[in-house]
Parts: sequence; structure tokens; C-alpha cells
Amino acid sequence: MKRRIVLLVGICMATLGAAAIAVDGKSPARVQMDGFLAAFNSGDRGKVEAFGREHMPPDFMRKEIIDQTMGMIETSGGYDVVDVTESSPHALTGHVRSRRTKNIEVLQIAVDDAAPERITTIAFVTP
Repeated sequence: MKRRIVLLVGICMATLGAAAIAVDGKSPARVQMDGFLAAFNSGDRGKVEAFGREHMPPDFMRKEIIDQTMGMIETSGGYDVVDVTESSPHALTGHVRSRRTKNIEVLQIAVDDAAPERITTIAFVTP
């Protein structure tokens, strides 16, 4: 039986002709994954909220979502990236290892084609 924990699932918005903008050779999805994990791994609510305001859908800023995220930080102890597979510059699936339990989780991220600094979907799934 698979246990799924979905942090946030948004609607992916497709815009024709949007160009992928790489930062330091990283795809937009990878840039946002790295930023999210930096905020998440800090364990600092202020950093998580600041990242959320700048890069997540407005729904992420609901108290319940922030509280859920902080609970995940407490439970996991943060995550280290094991590997990443990019299906496009705007979407990726990665495997991350919980620092506390050492369990592997699947992390899925998609960013807005028209505004690649904005995450549209983020989910942790326990295989």
C-alpha cells in the first residue's frame, strides 16, 4: 500500500512559446526545487513563508499549509537530494532522503511555463 503525502497540488498552466530560462545551467524547475529545499531544510518558518510568497501559488500561504509544511520538516528533519530526472525544463521528479528517518521520498515539482519562478505543483510521495 502506498502512502501519499501531497504538500500542494496546483494547476499547471501551459503557455505556448514560453522559453525555458536556465540559471547557472539549471532548469527553472531545478532552480525552484533547490530554493524550496533550502527554505524547507532551514526549518525556519519565516524562510518557508518568504519562499512561499515569492515562488508558490497563493494557496500555499494558508496557515494550514504552512503548518503542514512545518510538521513535515519536524518529522523528516529535512531532505537531501539523491537524484533528479527532468521531464522538461519546467517539470522534474526527484528522489530525496529524509535526514531523520533515512526513508526515500519522491519529490515532484512543476513550474509555470510563463513565470518559471513560480511553482505550480509540488508533492512529496512515499513509494
